[in-house]
Amino acid sequence: MVSRRRFLRAGAAGALAALAGCSAVPAPRPKLDLSVSNARDAAVDLDVRFFRPNVTERSEALAYRNSVEVPPDTGSDDPWTDEDIVSDRPYRIEVEDRSARSSRHYHYRPDCSDEDPYDIGVLVRFNPGGGVAFSQTTCSSDAPFL
Repeated sequence: MVSRRRFLRAGAAGALAALAGCSAVPAPRPKLDLSVSNARDAAVDLDVRFFRPNVTERSEALAYRNSVEVPPDTGSDDPWTDEDIVSDRPYRIEVEDRSARSSRHYHYRPDCSDEDPYDIGVLVRFNPGGGVAFSQTTCSSDAPFL
């Protein structure tokens, strides 16, 4: 027959083991927004892809893909934005301007810890002279984009 003390010890050990796993459950990561600003005179026919790093198969690395035509900025318009597209993790972001047959890429690295409340995003800016600039949200500045 099992003594009362042995029974309580076994129950306490089981409860501790069950509760210990709860502290290892990760919190969901915040989602990343993508914004595109077009300072050129004509619309940009754009293809955007987000790839996970360190994945050997390109099809498995693809986390997000979208094709969109971004009209020129009129000065008062907000940039085109697609919200909450992927989790805040490292990505290689490829942007292809199909009308100009050119492409650029950017290596996104999260800047803030999971405990910091912030709105995260990447801004792609098509400059008037033909260049493309990337910027991202950082915790070191109050401004959403650099």
